[in-house]
Amino acid sequence: MESRVAPLHTVFQLNTRLFLNCFEDVTDELARTRPTQTTNSMAYIALHLHDARHYLARYLGVDEPDPFAAITAEATGIDSIDVYPSVAELRTAWMEIAMALENQFPRLDAKVLDQPSPEDAPAFPVGDRTVLGGVAFLMQHESYHVGQLAFLRKSLGLPAMSWHT
Repeated sequence: MESRVAPLHTVFQLNTRLFLNCFEDVTDELARTRPTQTTNSMAYIALHLHDARHYLARYLGVDEPDPFAAITAEATGIDSIDVYPSVAELRTAWMEIAMALENQFPRLDAKVLDQPSPEDAPAFPVGDRTVLGGVAFLMQHESYHVGQLAFLRKSLGLPAMSWHT
């Protein structure tokens, strides 16, 4: 594996596991609970993270079907989503996109990583405008939201997220 992508791959693998750990013993009802009217639910953040992983897949040239595309395609925020997948469905879909991306990381060589970020990609708020910079930002974005999931988990009265499997 290209040495510059190896640390990002490690973060990717950690986020894959931590996402699942955040949902340990979380019921569908708890996942949909909003601690306040201005706070997102775990289910909403999980959908957002899943959608972001599918974006990363497309960004890296992986075409993987998104089982929740119909839910997230027109979503403008939590108040625009009425139906959520179950926690079990979210966890299964998370692992499916994780496996597709897991197979792509070893293929990210210097030729791919040094390319300019595609023109149709958003302007990520990082100075590195290459594919490598885009992947780095997207891994940070995931970590941010995994932290939100861990916080929400505690706010719902559950034990802290485990760092281990």
